[in-house]
Amino acid sequence: MRTNSAQKSSSSSSSMLPALAKGLGPAGVKRFPYINLVTSTIRNKREGVMNDGCNFDLVSTVTKTVLDKGTANDIEPCTSGDSSIGRVHSHSMPLQLVVRALRQRGKGWRRISANRVRTALEACGQLAPGIISVVGPEPKSDGSEVDSDPNRGLIVQQTIDACSTMERLLCEAKSKAHVSFLPTLDHVASARLSSLSHSQLLELNTDVAEVVRFWQPSAFNVSEVNALVTRIEALARVVNQGRFVTARLFGSRNYGLCSNLSDVDITVSVSSPRGSGAQETDASNRSFFRDLAALLRKSAGFTRVINVSHARVPIIKFVFVTPGKYRLEGDISLNGSKGLAKSRLIATYLGLDPRVRQVLSVLKLWAIRRDITNHNTLNSFGLMMMAIAFLISRKVIPPLQLLATAHVTPQAWARLAKIHHSPHKIAMLYPAINSASAPTTPENASFQLGGSAVRCLQSGADLPEWTVEGTRAYYLNGGELNRWRSPNHDSSATLLFDMFRYYGFEFNPRLHAISPRLGSTTIPRASLYHLPPLDSETTIADPNKWRNKVRLLAIEDPFDLAVNCGRNAPPEWVEGLLWEMRRAAWTLLPTEHHHNRHHAKQHSPLDRLLLPPTEKIYCDPGIWASAYHRALEPPLPGSMAPVFDPAVDCVPDRTVDLEGLENAQLRGSLALPIRPPNPVTLPGQMRQTF
Repeated sequence: MRTNSAQKSSSSSSSMLPALAKGLGPAGVKRFPYINLVTSTIRNKREGVMNDGCNFDLVSTVTKTVLDKGTANDIEPCTSGDSSIGRVHSHSMPLQLVVRALRQRGKGWRRISANRVRTALEACGQLAPGIISVVGPEPKSDGSEVDSDPNRGLIVQQTIDACSTMERLLCEAKSKAHVSFLPTLDHVASARLSSLSHSQLLELNTDVAEVVRFWQPSAFNVSEVNALVTRIEALARVVNQGRFVTARLFGSRNYGLCSNLSDVDITVSVSSPRGSGAQETDASNRSFFRDLAALLRKSAGFTRVINVSHARVPIIKFVFVTPGKYRLEGDISLNGSKGLAKSRLIATYLGLDPRVRQVLSVLKLWAIRRDITNHNTLNSFGLMMMAIAFLISRKVIPPLQLLATAHVTPQAWARLAKIHHSPHKIAMLYPAINSASAPTTPENASFQLGGSAVRCLQSGADLPEWTVEGTRAYYLNGGELNRWRSPNHDSSATLLFDMFRYYGFEFNPRLHAISPRLGSTTIPRASLYHLPPLDSETTIADPNKWRNKVRLLAIEDPFDLAVNCGRNAPPEWVEGLLWEMRRAAWTLLPTEHHHNRHHAKQHSPLDRLLLPPTEKIYCDPGIWASAYHRALEPPLPGSMAPVFDPAVDCVPDRTVDLEGLENAQLRGSLALPIRPPNPVTLPGQMRQTF
C-alpha cells in the first residue's frame, strides 16, 4: 500500500507522483539511482572530466600515443598577443591512426570513436592553448563533393611538453574529483546478536515491542475509518439499486499494520445481474464505477476523486477528510476478493506468534522511514511476503497453505525441506496453473506433471480445494491454530537482525525465488517456470535490455502463483534494497561493531535503523557502485577500468563515513516519536512521517 510518508506534504502529493515513479526519495535523491548514472558519474570523476567536457585522462593517453607512434616535426612560429613563441619541436599523427592505436590498447578501448577523441582534444585545446590541437586539410575550392567522413584527413599536433602538461592537469582534476563509495559492511555478514549482553538484548526487544504498541491507529481513528467504509457502502447501494452490495477493508487496515494516516483500501463487492454474460457484466461494472465516482465527488468530505478506469484492475482513488480532521487517502476496487483473502492470510500469520507482528511492524516502519516501498517498485505486500517466507524458513510460523493441522512434527519439516530441493516435488504442488498458464516447452515439461490435489505435509491427506475468483486460496485457519507451538525460541530482535542479514548478504536474487506458500527464501528460480533463472551472461552492461526483460527480484504471490510481486523493481533498485538490508543489520549490532562506540551508546539501535536518508549522504550517485558491484562485473563496454574493484576501493579514504554522517544526523535532527500524535497538532513534515 502507498504510505503518506512517501510524500513530502499533502499539498504536493500530486506533483510528487512522477518523482515517485522514478524512485525519488524524500531528500530529492534517487532511491536508487539508475546504473548508467552511477557508472557515468564514476567514469567522469576518474577520467578527470570537467564541467566543460574536457577529458584529461583520454587526452593524456592520446599525447603518449602520438609521442610514441607519431611523426616528429616542427611547427611554424606563431604569436600570442605581444609575445612570440619560437619554433617548437613537436609530434603529429593522423586522427584515424590515433583512434586505431587506442583501440589496440585493450577491451575497454575497443569502442572508442574518432568523434569522442576529437571532441576531447578540442575542449582541451581551449583550456591549454598551443599544447595539443586538431588541424584539417584546406577546404576544397574546386566545387568537388565534401568528404562524408568529417574526421578524414585530420591531424593531431602537439608540443614536445604535451605529455607532462596533460599529466599535471590530469592529477589536478583527479584531486578535485574524489571517488568514494558506500561501505560494503562485509563484517556484518558473520556477526551475531548473541554478543549482546542480557540487558542490551532485553532493551532492544523492548524497543521492538514498543513499535507495535505505539505505531498503530488510535481507537478514534479506527472508528472514523469504519464509518467511512459504511458511508461508501451506502453510496454504492444508492448507485446500484436492486443488486447486493458490500464494502470491506483489505490491506494494512485489515490486518492492523498501519497508523492513523495509512491508506484506506476498500473493496466493493457487487452481485452480477442474472443471466448476464462476461461482456455485459464488465460493462455494467464500469458503468457502476463511473456513477459511484460521480456521486463521491458530490459528497461532503471527499476533496479529490479520480476514476482510474484504464488500469488492469479499475480503481477509484480518493482523498477524504474525516470529521476528526484526519486526511485519509485510499483506493476503491471492485469485487476484490483476492485482496481480501490475502489480507486475511497475513492476519492469520500475525495471530500465530507475537514475534511475527513485532518483526513485520518494524520492517514496515523501516521501509517507510527509509523511503523504500511504493507502488512503482515494491509495495508493502511484497515486503510482507519476504518476511513471512523468512519466518517460515526459521520455523517461527508454519506454512499454512500446506497444512491441515497446526501440530507440525520434525518429520513434516523434513518433508518440506525435501520439496524445496526437488523441482519435481515442487511441480506437483502447481496443478491449477500447469494446464492453463504454462506452454509446454522442454524447459518446463516437468510442470505438466502436476497432481490433482495438494496434500498436507503432516498427515498426507488431501487439502480442501478453496478457490477465490478461480484461484486456489486454501490456508489453515480457525481454532486448529491454537495447537501451534514454534520450535524456534529466538527473540523478535534476533529474528529481525537475522532477516536483514540474510537478505543483505546470503540471498542471491539471480538464483533464488521467495515463496511464502512453500515457506522458503531459497527456492531455485529454475524450479518455478514463471520465475526463470537469469542468464549467466546477463549484466547491466545493456541497461535497456536488463531493465525491460529481466526481473531480478522474484517473490511468488501466495495465491496467484504465476504473479511475481517483485516484477516492477528494476535491477539497481533491488541491489540498493539489499544494501539497505545490510545497513539495517549493521544498525542493530552491539557498539563494538561501530567506530564511535561512545556515540553509538547514546542512541537506541532503532533510532539509527529508522533514520531517513538525507541528501548530505546520498546525493552523489557514484557512491552506489559498491552496492551494485555484483551487477557491474565485467566492466561496462567502453569503460577503461572496473567501475568498482573491492580489492582496490574498499579502503578508508574511498569509503563514505556513513557512521560519522549518521551520528551528525542523529545529533542535529529532531527525534521523531514512534507513536503518531494527533495530526492536527503535528508539524507538516513530521505529520507525513506517520
